[in-house]
Amino acid sequence: MKALKMLLPAAAVLSLAGHVWAAQTARSQRVQLVRARRDAATDPLTGLSNRAGLHEALAAMAGEPYDLVLLDVDGFKQINDAYGHDAGDAVLVEAAGRLADVLDEVDGACVARLGGDEMVLVCPSPAPIAGMLGAEVVRALAAPITVPGGRELAVRASVGAVSAMAGDDPLRVMKAADIALYKAKAAGGDRAAEYDRAAGLPQVESRPVVRLRAMAGTARVLGGAA
Repeated sequence: MKALKMLLPAAAVLSLAGHVWAAQTARSQRVQLVRARRDAATDPLTGLSNRAGLHEALAAMAGEPYDLVLLDVDGFKQINDAYGHDAGDAVLVEAAGRLADVLDEVDGACVARLGGDEMVLVCPSPAPIAGMLGAEVVRALAAPITVPGGRELAVRASVGAVSAMAGDDPLRVMKAADIALYKAKAAGGDRAAEYDRAAGLPQVESRPVVRLRAMAGTARVLGGAA
């Protein structure tokens, strides 16, 4: 009986230790899950959201109006060819930081890198200010960017902007921004162009080859109209 009484406290200690271990393990697993989800939605180079993160942000804005700006860096391939990929990466990282600063204080906003030098800003907005947001992006990228070796590069971007209404198909909104971007590029780049909502959002071709041909045709038409 005495031996049994001595074992009871020891069993309680073991039970408590097991409970603490289980709680710590569960917490560690939750932390790892949160980190994995965050990493899955984050671009590893710039720290911006990636396509998955952008998709989540657009899904969260489905029931409200928002402004979307799509951009790519003018002559980015030439930067890589002339100064190397380290310089190109430095340009992307600095540009990403400046773009994030543009929407830093806006709740629910998202800045994402889709790949290469293509980036997107999405901002909840009760009033359409896509044109203003696009112009702000151009201004944010205006200052030279210092790359490895100390060289300063003048970096410019072509920007397409569109104001989306609640319930708009995100793919059509992106296509509208893409059309506006090509308009800015056809006009010489280093500027923002806004999609005319009066024309209605464009249809999205699901077949990749046809979609690329349609985009090239749009660029030619816009270039001829400039």
